[in-house]
Amino acid sequence: IELLCDRLGLLFEPYVIVLLPALLKAFGDGDGYVRAAAANTAGLIMSKLSAHGVKLVMPAVLKAFDEPAWRTKQASIHMLGSMSHCAPKQLASCLPKVVPKLTEAFSDTHPKVKASAEEALDEISKVIRNPEVSQIAQILLKALTDPATGTIKALESLIETEFLHAIDAPSLALIVPVLHRGLRDRAATTKRYGALIAGNMCTMIDDPRDFVPYLPILLPDLKVVLLDPIPDVRSISAKAFGSLTRGLGEATFPDLRPWLIETLMSEDGSSVERSGAAQGLTEVLMASGAGLVENVMHEEILPLRSHPKASTREGVLWVLTFLPSSLGQAFTPLIDSSLPALLGGLSDESEQVRDVAMRAGRVMIRSHGKAHVDKILPSLEEGLIDEDYRIRVASLTLLGDLLSLIGGTKVVKGDGDTQEDVRQAERAQAQIALALGSDTRKRVLSSLYMARSDTAAVVRQSAVQVWKTVVSVTPRTLREILDVLVGQIVTALASGHPEQTQVAGRCLGDIVHKLGDAVLPEIIPVLRDALYRGDEHTRRGVCVGLIEVIGCASKEQIIKF
Repeated sequence: IELLCDRLGLLFEPYVIVLLPALLKAFGDGDGYVRAAAANTAGLIMSKLSAHGVKLVMPAVLKAFDEPAWRTKQASIHMLGSMSHCAPKQLASCLPKVVPKLTEAFSDTHPKVKASAEEALDEISKVIRNPEVSQIAQILLKALTDPATGTIKALESLIETEFLHAIDAPSLALIVPVLHRGLRDRAATTKRYGALIAGNMCTMIDDPRDFVPYLPILLPDLKVVLLDPIPDVRSISAKAFGSLTRGLGEATFPDLRPWLIETLMSEDGSSVERSGAAQGLTEVLMASGAGLVENVMHEEILPLRSHPKASTREGVLWVLTFLPSSLGQAFTPLIDSSLPALLGGLSDESEQVRDVAMRAGRVMIRSHGKAHVDKILPSLEEGLIDEDYRIRVASLTLLGDLLSLIGGTKVVKGDGDTQEDVRQAERAQAQIALALGSDTRKRVLSSLYMARSDTAAVVRQSAVQVWKTVVSVTPRTLREILDVLVGQIVTALASGHPEQTQVAGRCLGDIVHKLGDAVLPEIIPVLRDALYRGDEHTRRGVCVGLIEVIGCASKEQIIKF
């Protein structure tokens, strides 16, 4: 058989499949010379096989592996080991099927089957052409034969190795089962290493298509790791999906994006799982290009912001938590369409959705606040006068983050009356004036000061903290913004909205109490004009304001004016 195969080459290929059962039988012969001859023959046959020949032979060998008799199984393993003699192209196509079968044999009860599997893997490791993998081949083999103790060491060796040459098919065949085991490990470090190496694989091989046959093994593991409870593990797995999409193209993973969006919307999953899916989706979209990101966000993700299920609304906000910082300046076109989803989430009936919306808002301000203050600020100002107190609190918190970012300071906690707090507020005030311009600064500070008189205690408390962060001397700042503040107060008094009228009246009384004679000459003429010329709502609002002014003014001031 050996000589016929050697002389006839491809012409002999059709007969190999017929002779294979006899050859497999020879591997289990009692005579050592027969077994050696069978091994030589198998090696030569494999080296002469075409790609079609490998496809013909493989099912018969794998079928023999599943036989209960240990000798037949051993013969099949020998045959699988002989496949290391295949031509490089055929080797690349058959190893993804061969190595998993050989690693399966390590759990066999018969010692001779295990020994044969070790020998077969050793045969495969001898044809590794990559010098870096050759050096650590024994460590990789140890991880396959004893996964419990060898996996972490093998993964560490792979991470520490500096690859100067491309990884060939035999190297890949040894590395992938180790990654498969690492991603399924219970230890976070092992999963982290496994995901890190899996993501970088495409950059280390000559032809990324060599990696495609291993995707059915690794993708399910990476999906599980993406939904891991530990944030760092989820993050590395998401980056691995991004790297694989970049290296192999999105067309290689037709089911990946639908699965991520489905997980994002799932009612059965936890908040952690939705977070992982959002992170994975962000990386996959980024790897596919900015055009696709905009398209998917406008067509598939943002329309879900008003979905009846809280889990789906939360999923949308998780995407907005990861996308702004990952995309950088490329996120700019999406700011306008994302803000309504964020503000809607801040007043959601579900506490979990509100928490994620706040997180997403803070991320957007951190990553785009300085560069796009003109886009973000109007939405926050609208939020300060919203009917829902939760939106007012959230808008104040985000406004505090934005102003402290522009001013280069931090939102004060506690009284904020120390010398250091006052110095920081002084510096912040100067920076804000430069960044926003005089008119915008006056408008924002006036809205902020009015929020200090809000009907909800939690809003008042939040407004005071933000005010102290950006204002060092309150009376001086009030005199600077007085004209704009009085204009806003009169507008609120005339709004016909009971709550806004009450807030404006309180604010007016507070200003009179703080500034007294300095402010009354400014306020009284405005109120008098509004009282005589305004409509019913305006006149009612002015009366509310006058009650507060009279309550806070001294007897002398009342007589004078």
